[in-house]
Amino acid sequence: MLRKDRALALAIFRYGVLPLSIIPAIALSAEGMDIDFHGYTRSGIGRSAPGGDQACFKAAGAPAKYRLGNECETYTELKLGATLYDEDDIKFYLDTLMAYDIPQANDWEATNPAFREVNVKATNIFKDFLPGASLWAGKRYYQRHDVHINDWYYWDVSGPGVGIEDINLGFGQLHIAWLRNEPEVAYSRASNGGYDKAKITTDIIDVRLNNIQITEYLSLELGVDYGKGNPEDHREITSTIDASEFNGDGWMFTAELTVGNFFGGFNKLVGQYALDAMTGPGVGSTAGRTSQTYDWFKGSSMGRIADHGMVSLNDRLDLMYLLSWTQMDYDEKAQSGYGVPEKQTWITAGVRPIFKWSDLTSTAFELGWDKVENGYYDRDTERSFDSQLIKATIAQQFHPKFGAWVRPVIRVFATYASWDEAPARFCLPEPGSCSSLGLEDSGNIVQTFGSDSEGWTFGAQMEVWW
Repeated sequence: MLRKDRALALAIFRYGVLPLSIIPAIALSAEGMDIDFHGYTRSGIGRSAPGGDQACFKAAGAPAKYRLGNECETYTELKLGATLYDEDDIKFYLDTLMAYDIPQANDWEATNPAFREVNVKATNIFKDFLPGASLWAGKRYYQRHDVHINDWYYWDVSGPGVGIEDINLGFGQLHIAWLRNEPEVAYSRASNGGYDKAKITTDIIDVRLNNIQITEYLSLELGVDYGKGNPEDHREITSTIDASEFNGDGWMFTAELTVGNFFGGFNKLVGQYALDAMTGPGVGSTAGRTSQTYDWFKGSSMGRIADHGMVSLNDRLDLMYLLSWTQMDYDEKAQSGYGVPEKQTWITAGVRPIFKWSDLTSTAFELGWDKVENGYYDRDTERSFDSQLIKATIAQQFHPKFGAWVRPVIRVFATYASWDEAPARFCLPEPGSCSSLGLEDSGNIVQTFGSDSEGWTFGAQMEVWW
């Protein structure tokens, strides 16, 4: 160990924290390190046409919303990484990410940052028999798949874990991981008409094979996820329900076909099918972080088809798009115990064309439609109701050059939305009652617009990634 590293370790041992006198030693020890700083942030100001703060429009029961001119918070991710060792083709890399969001209501707003990532990856550690492969451990965003225009992560098992990735099989790359989360699992009717919940440790085994090159511009990715609830054997959830009721398991299968160099961009066609505990609650939930391992969900299933991408139709017009269908089929146990209908279906379609005026300015339009059939359930009448929302935004953008993925960008926007009357039917006269009906996302709409079924918002926003 170098002398400056010994001084740093001794200071931490003696003081438990870093005294000011040792900060120069930190700087010295970091001089020879390859440190990376990346991140993402968005923030702005907005209001609703009737008055008050900006309300964001989202169909009740839908897992995502179209985001242009429809984000009501300041959100930031700060990512620091460092190469800790790089010799003889072996590399150890530390990666961290801290995230937080605030309502962007005041100058000073308290927040509780979350450590979303802290992990180490060792590349080529098995170079004698698995050249190019990496061993990793810690918390991380694990190979997430998403749609940008509605910020929807349809394949995401992120969390603490361990794995080996980038195993070269010749025709593709193999990745194997064990990840964990503790979702809240609903299990029985509570005295207030809702459901009791318990946090149950859920383990996910993720195996995926990607970069299967079919043609020069056509590639395939295949994945299998197995999840299982693992409560403590001795744990008694209630006086009548023990841990054995929460150890359900399930499977999810994913196939994604990617067309590269597709009109100057890409297109992804996705198919997913999930069984039992991996179906999760609600429509469109992904596996892992939202799995329901209670016995009710044995026999339930989820099917999904989605197509999304980005194309450059010419040097003055970029276009992002999404079309997706998801259906949940619930077993009789889930219907009687959890209070869900036999089927729930979420259909979503959206486009965002961006027109270039110059390298420094462009105009973006976004039109999004969400429909959730049997999206929410009235326990009093034992009836399910559909939810539908149409949202349209126009935004004038300012940026250093033109492109759908170019950031930083400053936007001035106006957003219009029209929705069904069902949220008002359930939430009025007390918008807070939405939370007991699973309609939290409709609460802010009702709070601002009351029994109206359409509304406007406007404002300005900046968005940056680096």
